[in-house]
Amino acid sequence: MAGLGVIFLWTILSSMILTNIAQPIGASNRLSMDLMKNYNKRIRGVRDMRELTTLHFHFNLVRIAEYDEVNGKLSIVGFFGMFWHDFRMEWNSSQYNGTGTILFEEKEVWRPFIVLGSPQEEFKRLGDDDNFFVRYSPAGFAEWYPGDIWATACTPDVYMYPYDTQSCEVLFVVWGYAVSEIAARALSDKVNLHVYTAHGMWDLTDTSVAAYSDPVRQLTTITIVLEMKRISTFHLINMILPIVLVGLLNNLVFLLPAQSGERVGYSITVLLAIAVFQTIASDNLPSVSKPRISLLCIKLLIDLVLSALVMTLTIVTLYFYHMPETRRIPSCVVVVTKCVLCKNCCKPNKPKSKSEKYKESVVGNGIVIKESVLEEDNQQSTVTWTDVGKSSDIVFAVFSLLTFLASNIVFILVVARN
Repeated sequence: MAGLGVIFLWTILSSMILTNIAQPIGASNRLSMDLMKNYNKRIRGVRDMRELTTLHFHFNLVRIAEYDEVNGKLSIVGFFGMFWHDFRMEWNSSQYNGTGTILFEEKEVWRPFIVLGSPQEEFKRLGDDDNFFVRYSPAGFAEWYPGDIWATACTPDVYMYPYDTQSCEVLFVVWGYAVSEIAARALSDKVNLHVYTAHGMWDLTDTSVAAYSDPVRQLTTITIVLEMKRISTFHLINMILPIVLVGLLNNLVFLLPAQSGERVGYSITVLLAIAVFQTIASDNLPSVSKPRISLLCIKLLIDLVLSALVMTLTIVTLYFYHMPETRRIPSCVVVVTKCVLCKNCCKPNKPKSKSEKYKESVVGNGIVIKESVLEEDNQQSTVTWTDVGKSSDIVFAVFSLLTFLASNIVFILVVARN
């Protein structure tokens, strides 16, 4: 493998050096006609058809044109560097005035039939639309650099959206040739990024290039894997933070005065705002549940349920505020209300007021005696329905705040762990 790499490197360097040497046009014309005599572009350039044609290659990524998560479509711009040997293209440069390299259009010579094996729309042959040149050296080594814009299928994993990392596989297949006829060898296990232009939404974190031969299906494949991490600053500012702030507004509904009549309207407004964010998130994500549904969608659903619960609790508290005072308050509610409002526990002890009443009693001979009786005034411990409403405001506000904190802390921990 190392020896072949040295040979290709020497071939490229020698062709670059010889290109700068003067090559008379007559010699090049004569060489071109001599090489094309009895040349059949449908036959591989081997002396024995049982011989293996080894295709060495590397891949150069220019840019990521687009990644559409909703439709599962990845579009990339790049080009291959492919090298092979064709004995029919060998010549003695001294017989052609030192001609050290020659170009042919790819449609004139044999080249491997390679198609995109993971297309989004249609099968497309490598270099079929554009007529790229194939350069040959006197030793018969060919250089071919086909490029294109490839649209390939890539199913996204949006569980961590918008902090997700996508791994997309671009598959190319050597079509029509058995594994005993053509073998592919990658000159590098990484994508060449010397001419790569960074994408504004995706950060390319890792790449890999490999070639495989499947004797069962008699296919030779070239696999290019791109790992991309989403740049989430835009989504953090325009989606995550507003969702958190809207969820926080839910807890403030219990601070509104019950007499204002704005509590229910406020709760419905917050509920609709969360529903709008859920719609926006759904529009930016694919309608698939595999491999996993988005964690953000789950959080939005939880926030929507909590908002509906807060609205229900708001109606309950208003029910307490407007309860007739003539209706008896259950003893258990009285105990809870006193505990929440700290009645007679947080206030300084004041002497209990006493009221004087007279008690009449009849003794012998019909004499009526009036006795003065002092009774303690127990008004300090009286609980009204308004007190019940106030205590329910406190309990429900604490409950909604705790659920809000719990849902956001769990979301942050899951994101941080992944």
